[in-house]
Amino acid sequence: MVQFTTQVNASLEKVWQHLIFKIEKPENFVPGVSDVFILEKNENFVTRKMTITTPETVTTLVEKITFIPYKVRFLLVEHPKFEGYVDNDIQFISENETEMTFTINWKDKATQTEMNNQEMVKNAVLKTKKYIEEN
Repeated sequence: MVQFTTQVNASLEKVWQHLIFKIEKPENFVPGVSDVFILEKNENFVTRKMTITTPETVTTLVEKITFIPYKVRFLLVEHPKFEGYVDNDIQFISENETEMTFTINWKDKATQTEMNNQEMVKNAVLKTKKYIEEN
């Protein structure tokens, strides 16, 4: 499990609205995202397919996304290498500050070793923070 927490200069409600927006428009929040398709959507979950490009790889994945205030969970349904989930959690600090934590709990399917890319998690959190504060 890899985790990164930061404070966002925005209200809890604004951050929450952006996390919900992130479900259908992840390219605004996650580095390297393209080709996003919503496969299924209802009041309980969204199933999403997207491609993530890094300098090393191009990966297409499918996620089942659940959301209850104030947690969004991105469960991997299809991924060539990993299984697991990502949680986006937020907590009230003050009227204009919200604590945001992303937790990646991915394991390699073949070896069952945990993915341990702290830099990737940090970059995703900071890109999300920047987008929320600027929009």
